[in-house]
Amino acid sequence: MRILALLGSDKDGERASAAKAADAFVRKHNLDWQDVIEGRAASAKAKAGRWHEVGGVDYLAAAESRIRQLQAHNMRLERQVRLLKEKLEGE
Repeated sequence: MRILALLGSDKDGERASAAKAADAFVRKHNLDWQDVIEGRAASAKAKAGRWHEVGGVDYLAAAESRIRQLQAHNMRLERQVRLLKEKLEGE
């Protein structure tokens, strides 16, 4: 699930669901939002193990994978823009 991405959704239901899931995650790990905002959650939970893994899903690995996908997609788009610019300049 892309909780953080869904928090910015234009759809009310997606935002509400993402906020509820994020709050459940914070509560499950005995944190508060101040810990999360100030970055204390990562250091406190990293010592206790893989705090980003919930229900067998490693959200950190999933996020890193998505970042790599987006970077590859961005590179393809930049290449297309470059080729289109060259084509326009040639006309």
